[in-house]
Amino acid sequence: MSLSPKLEEIVSSIEKSFEIKDDFLVKATEYFIESMNVGLESPKPSKDVMPMIPTYVTSIPTGKEVGLYLAADLGGTNFRVCSIDLKGDHTFSMKQSKYRIPVDLMKAEKSNDLFGFLAKKVQSFLLENHSEACTAKNTEPLKLGFTFSFPVNQTALNRGTLIRWTKGFDIPDTVDRDVVELLQANLTILEVNVKVVAIANDTVGTLLTAAYSNDSAKTNRNTIIGCIFGTGTNGAYFESKIPKLSSSTGDNKGMVINTEWGSFDNGLKILPSTEFDEIVDSETANPGYHLFEKRISGMFLGEILRVALIHLFKKGLIFQELYKARGGSLPHRIEEPWLLDAEVLSYLQIDDSTDLKTSGLILQNVSQIGNQQGGT
Repeated sequence: MSLSPKLEEIVSSIEKSFEIKDDFLVKATEYFIESMNVGLESPKPSKDVMPMIPTYVTSIPTGKEVGLYLAADLGGTNFRVCSIDLKGDHTFSMKQSKYRIPVDLMKAEKSNDLFGFLAKKVQSFLLENHSEACTAKNTEPLKLGFTFSFPVNQTALNRGTLIRWTKGFDIPDTVDRDVVELLQANLTILEVNVKVVAIANDTVGTLLTAAYSNDSAKTNRNTIIGCIFGTGTNGAYFESKIPKLSSSTGDNKGMVINTEWGSFDNGLKILPSTEFDEIVDSETANPGYHLFEKRISGMFLGEILRVALIHLFKKGLIFQELYKARGGSLPHRIEEPWLLDAEVLSYLQIDDSTDLKTSGLILQNVSQIGNQQGGT
C-alpha cells in the first residue's frame, strides 16, 4: 500500500511523537517510585500526588480460608455479582452473573439511580442462586465484598468515600459520599439479607484471589502484586511502611495499598503528551486527572487512534472520496467520539502481512470504511 509523500511525512511525524525510548523508561521508573513514596507520606489526596490509598486489608490469604461469600464488582461498563465457596485448599467454586450498566445510569442525576440498579441485580442473582438470602430475615446475613474500581478515600475496611469518577462515569452527587452505605441502603430497601462488609478496588481483589489460589509450597512463588490492564489500569501490593498512617495510628503492621497509578504524573513532569492525548483528555469527564491511564489503557487507545485519523482527514489526506460519496459525512465510528474500540489496535499490531491486507479488512469491518488510502 503506497502513501503520498505528504501523508507519509505526517504519519512518520505522528509515529515519532508516540515513540518511547529506553532512557525515558529509566527516568519514568525512578519518578514512579518517587511518586509512590510521596503518596505514602501524603495524608490528603490531591491531583498532583499518586493516591497510594490504604485499604485496611491487613493480611494476605493463606489458601486455608473456608466459607460462602458474595462479591459485587463495579469496574466499568459491566456489573458482576458472584458467590464464592472457599474450600480451604487453595480452591473454590463460583457462580456469577454479569450485567451491562445502562449508559444513562453512568451519568445519572442521582446516586440512588445507579446504586438502586446495582442492588436489584444483587437481588436477581440471589433469587436465582441463593433464594434463602431474599427470604430468611432472622438468619445470619450473607457477607458481601464490594469491588469498586474508582478512587475512594478509604477510612476502614467497610468505609470509603468517592474521590472522583473515572471511566466515563459522572454522577456528581456521589462524590464525597460513602459508596458502601449507598449500596447497603438500597439492599436494605429491597429486604435482601446481605451485609456489605468490605470495599476493595479490583486490583486488591486480584491480589487477594491470586494469593488464595497460589499454593506457594508447590509453585515456589509468592504473590506480590495485583494489577489491571484493561478498560483502565491500576495496581495493588502489600506495604509495610505507610508514614501517613503510622504517624496518626501507630500502626506499623502494614496493609495492602491501592496505588491508583492511573494518576501517575498528572502534572506531566515526565509523561509525554501529544496533541491527540490532549484532545482525548478534554473529552473526558475528568480532564487533567488519570493522565497515565489515559495514555495506555483500553478505554482510551481506540479514541486516540480515532482522533489521529480525524486529524489526517482534516488535512485532506485520507477519506476524502469517502466523505464526498457519503454526502458530507464519515462513518459514525470515525466521526463520533468513543466508538472506535481499542481491540482494533490489537489486530493492527499483530498484522505482519506485507501488504497489510488484514489491517485493511479490519478497518473496513469496524468502521464501514471502503478501500480508502492516500488522498482518496
